[in-house]
Amino acid sequence: MRIGLIGSGGREHAIAKALCKNSKRDSLFVYGNHINPGIQRIAKSCRAGDVRDSEQIIAFFSANDVELVVNGPEVPLIAGVSNRLRDAGYKVVGPTQAQARLEGDKVFMRDLLRRRVKKGSPRWMEVSDVDQARAFIDEIGEVAIKPIGLTGGKGVWVMGVHFTSMGDVMEKVASQLEQDGVLLLEERLIGEEFSRMAFVSGSTAAPMPVAQDFKYAYDGDKGGMTGGMGSYTMADGSMPFLTESNLSEADEILQLTVNAIEEETGEDYRGFLYGQFMATANGVRVIEFNVRLGDPEAINVMALLDMDVPFFFEEIADGVMKNKTISFMPKASLSKYLVPAAYPGQSKAHVEIAIDESEVEEAGFSVIYASVSENNGKIKTLGSRALAIVGLGDDTAQISAEMEALLAKIEPSSLRHRRDIGDERIIQSKIEHMNHLRGEVS
Repeated sequence: MRIGLIGSGGREHAIAKALCKNSKRDSLFVYGNHINPGIQRIAKSCRAGDVRDSEQIIAFFSANDVELVVNGPEVPLIAGVSNRLRDAGYKVVGPTQAQARLEGDKVFMRDLLRRRVKKGSPRWMEVSDVDQARAFIDEIGEVAIKPIGLTGGKGVWVMGVHFTSMGDVMEKVASQLEQDGVLLLEERLIGEEFSRMAFVSGSTAAPMPVAQDFKYAYDGDKGGMTGGMGSYTMADGSMPFLTESNLSEADEILQLTVNAIEEETGEDYRGFLYGQFMATANGVRVIEFNVRLGDPEAINVMALLDMDVPFFFEEIADGVMKNKTISFMPKASLSKYLVPAAYPGQSKAHVEIAIDESEVEEAGFSVIYASVSENNGKIKTLGSRALAIVGLGDDTAQISAEMEALLAKIEPSSLRHRRDIGDERIIQSKIEHMNHLRGEVS
């Protein structure tokens, strides 16, 4: 099969590896914002350009006789690229532009949950002036402050976390209103976050293993919000701090959301749906929905996916996904991003780095490249998350300990990572946190 892939980050490198397991049979053609050296090594052809430019994307795929297109990032989906690809006759893994509003417009998402899903949402309000915002905060207490549109996981401010006084809160509200004219306030949720992603086709949401993403820049959830510093999954596909009812409630919300967005748009949803949830003492609540795989979570689940991926993705694109139960290896997984020192700030310096991939592989791990370029065999950072190390095993904490031993030897001095992702003490603290919250309620 001749397969097109849109995107050039770590998520897309993970997808590319899953698509290219049978390189003698399948060929990959990739259009992204930059040329990812990891993807370039396994693809037949790569081109760099604007991922919103449907004309150039179609021209590239047409020249290479592509049959199936898999969309990686959210930007082309929100720009309507999947619509135009379908109009041009391609099979596409990725929802329509109207469905992509689930991610691109947070007020639309909250309103859809209110009108059609009718569960899982915290209290919220769209506000357009400071007095309205203050009245809502006075009514419900601590809130999360969110821009309406895309933030790349980095545009949320939470009372009790990012602010020390009400004055600071209202200053942020005022500055965001001045910038955007409107913002979303949501009731602050207390609990543990988890990611439940699903393949969606044939009006069915088929869940993937639960992952937990680490958003903050430094160990102990310190520093600024990032696109995600790494994530882990457990061998049983759940999380030790989740109850069976938490998981079934999240899956019910995913399915109800698929039903709702298909009813709302009159279109079949064919692609990925990513639910970011919070397990609270009173059940599961939706933090946000994304219409693509999470990054870094995609690195974990694509490494675990144990199927003929091109043909499975073709079934998704055709709307005939046959099996609700998808085959994943019964393993735990762990991914950790290595990032420039300035991240999540943008580093202007493109620093040359060296990673001994053979040493990584000998230790039982693999490299996923992201925001890097390669020229004359030299790899340079581009300012964001540079690369991830990913590993599978029977126990997440053991994978983390072994990965840390490896990184102590090979991590470039210009990069850093979070050491606590997957650490046994962190996992136990999350279990204790949820036990405490549930005990308070009971």
